[in-house]
Amino acid sequence: MITTVGLQTQRAGFMARLWMSCCGDLAAYGDGLIRDFRALTADLVAAWLLVAVLVSQLADAASTMLALANNWPEGNPLSATVIARWGVPGLLTEKVVIATVVAVNMARLRGRTGRALGFLAVLIGFGAVAWNLHVVG
Repeated sequence: MITTVGLQTQRAGFMARLWMSCCGDLAAYGDGLIRDFRALTADLVAAWLLVAVLVSQLADAASTMLALANNWPEGNPLSATVIARWGVPGLLTEKVVIATVVAVNMARLRGRTGRALGFLAVLIGFGAVAWNLHVVG
């Protein structure tokens, strides 16, 4: 009589499978995002709009600090809360987050839609700069 011993492999637990699945999804998302940023930088107009978005956010932060130095209150409730809680580092972090969100969405949208988003972000950013300089001046 021959007996067999069943060798069962231990199946990974729920959390381990969830973790592996999330890591795989994030890796695929990262690869796609890198491809999208390469396509964005290949589009010269979109690349310059992205630079303009970054510049407009930094100019907005600088003009906001200038207005605050001249005792003008911040008009944006979100920015006012960030500034009250974390000061200038919080304001700069907020502007970097805004620029990053716009950049990622420009890369994901591509083409005319991505350019339109970049153009809108530039208009809003430099509009805020113009308002801050108007208030100070």
